[in-house]
Amino acid sequence: MSLGLDIWSANIIGFADNTEHKNNQDKLIKKCEKIKKQIKSGGNNWISNKTFNTLQTYNLLGDNDFKKLHAWVFQQVREYSIKLKYQNNFTCSQAWFNIYNKNDYQEYHNHSLNALSAVYFLKSNTKSSKIHFRFKDNPGVNEPEIHSNFNLTAYTAWYKPLPGRLLIFKADLLHCVERSEDKDIRISIAYNFDKVQNDK
Repeated sequence: MSLGLDIWSANIIGFADNTEHKNNQDKLIKKCEKIKKQIKSGGNNWISNKTFNTLQTYNLLGDNDFKKLHAWVFQQVREYSIKLKYQNNFTCSQAWFNIYNKNDYQEYHNHSLNALSAVYFLKSNTKSSKIHFRFKDNPGVNEPEIHSNFNLTAYTAWYKPLPGRLLIFKADLLHCVERSEDKDIRISIAYNFDKVQNDK
């Protein structure tokens, strides 16, 4: 009898591509650039505090220009939760955008106070900095060496920020954005989701 494997991994990253991205991209990019000129950056406790973001400084969830995109993102999160057979419903509690210029980055962090997180790549190109995920904070010194391309056992993974792509993941998953070496800006929109209270 051959060896069987039970897969227990909980670090499943969902992804979806927005077919309407090109129709709305320019409008939303211009809106982000306009907002940047009007407000101060949030995330003041970040190590990479040069990266402009609207965390806690702008109500992106209430902005009608982003309403259609938000609705699409929420639908993808619902599909993600159904496919993973989560027993909860989720509500979006936060949304903000990040603008990365050359040399900007985001250190490893997670959103441990939330249930799920997502990131949508609004503006990027082939040179834009990638997002990295780390599935274990500190792998043990005696753990086996893993081939980096074998997703079932790899400790880290990275994704290119393809325009119009959404990534969905558990909020406690460590992630970072590598230092940008591109002179063009990179814009992403981040979301946090919480479990609906008194959910049956």
